[in-house]
Amino acid sequence: MTRNQHDGPHNGQPDGSEEFVTIVGGTAEEISRAFREQGLAEQDYTVVHRIGRHRFALPTGQDLLSLLDGRQLVAATYTRRAR
Repeated sequence: MTRNQHDGPHNGQPDGSEEFVTIVGGTAEEISRAFREQGLAEQDYTVVHRIGRHRFALPTGQDLLSLLDGRQLVAATYTRRAR
C-alpha cells in the first residue's frame, strides 16, 4: 500500500485537500480485506474507481519488473478530504 498527500497547487498538482491510499494485491478479495483491516472506511476513505487490473509505470531508468516481481496485480485507489 502506498499513501500520498499532495501539497501544492503548482504545476497542475492537487492543492492538498485530498489524501490517497492505493492498495495493490493479487486479487480483489485481498484488496477488500486490506481496506477493511486497515479501517479505511472509518477514516472516511472512499474508492476513486473500481478495483481492477492496473498497468504500473515508473520513470526512465527504474526497473518496474524488479519492483513488482513480474506478477499480475490488481489495485484500487481510495481518497478522502485532508483533515
